[in-house]
Amino acid sequence: MILGPSGQNIYPEEVEAAVNQRQFVAESVVVDRAGKLVALVYLDADGIKNAGLDEEAISDIPEQVRRGANKHLPGYSQITKVEVVLQPFEKTPKMSIKRFLYK
Repeated sequence: MILGPSGQNIYPEEVEAAVNQRQFVAESVVVDRAGKLVALVYLDADGIKNAGLDEEAISDIPEQVRRGANKHLPGYSQITKVEVVLQPFEKTPKMSIKRFLYK
């Protein structure tokens, strides 16, 4: 759980569910950085390749993910930034993401 700036309880799993529904997102982790929510996103390389996107379209994906996810989130849990990670997230034997590794 992340404590919001006004004392709201923000559950990263709920924000991640909104992010993971966006096109070209394989998986994500939401972290708190200086009171702002940042989504770390690993993109679906096969989906991007199959769509035939050029470099400019690929560079627009993080902003599209942020805007699309924020439409489905309450104001206090809006994402301020989306960062693309180049490697899949490290997972436990039960295949859940090791959140503590990402800040």
